[in-house]
Amino acid sequence: MIAPETREELRHIQAELKKPFPPSAHQIRELPGKGYWAFISHQVIRQRLDEIAPEWQADFSSIERLENDAVCRCGITISGIRKEAIGSVPLIAATNRDGKDVSRGSAGDRVAAEALKNAAEMWGVGVYLDDQGFVANYLSKNAEDLSDEAKNKLRSLIAYLRTKGELPPPNSTVSAKPIPKTQQSTVSEGSILHDMTGVSPVKTISEAQAKRLWAIAKKDLNLSEDDVRSVLSEFSVEKTAEIAVTDYDKVIQRLKDYAKF
Repeated sequence: MIAPETREELRHIQAELKKPFPPSAHQIRELPGKGYWAFISHQVIRQRLDEIAPEWQADFSSIERLENDAVCRCGITISGIRKEAIGSVPLIAATNRDGKDVSRGSAGDRVAAEALKNAAEMWGVGVYLDDQGFVANYLSKNAEDLSDEAKNKLRSLIAYLRTKGELPPPNSTVSAKPIPKTQQSTVSEGSILHDMTGVSPVKTISEAQAKRLWAIAKKDLNLSEDDVRSVLSEFSVEKTAEIAVTDYDKVIQRLKDYAKF
């Protein structure tokens, strides 16, 4: 049984681990065949673990072959509590739609990195990445922190998510196609990316809605103020009064998801 002081320490550690990474830490890759995905590298995940839980430890099983995949387990131990997950990657090289090899390193290196990332997610690290629509909005709201290359890839991600129905149609006539580098300097990055994701200035929630949110968080979900503020940071706000009306239901859903970990 976990001691109360250890439980509280773990609660604080996990709240910190769950926080979104800085916008510039995100990368966007083209998926084999088609599509795009925003992710965080395993090196950046290791840095987060080092910063929040310096004494964390990882252990790996032997790598096995399962049909055409390399598979292994990774366990991450923090404050005496171990959580594990499985990593699985193709043994053959991955290629994009142009036939270009987009795999990184050997199968052993890739499966170890994948297993580590999955185990870290069990601790809440990068769990928000599963909601790529949220990630696209988060990055577009902080476009000034991204490089020109990252902004162009973000446009591709937004266009892809719109085709899947994971983002609403744009609020303007701005094209969602990636903009050539030669034209990037003439475009207002913040406005176009906001338009593309369907994000535009909207009114914030009412005082009654804010009170309801806190009631759900504290009474129904048993979350602390730190937990709530951690979720708010995912939406680039510090106070409930700053939550956009269009994000209200999303914030409540994120609180419910957050409480599961």
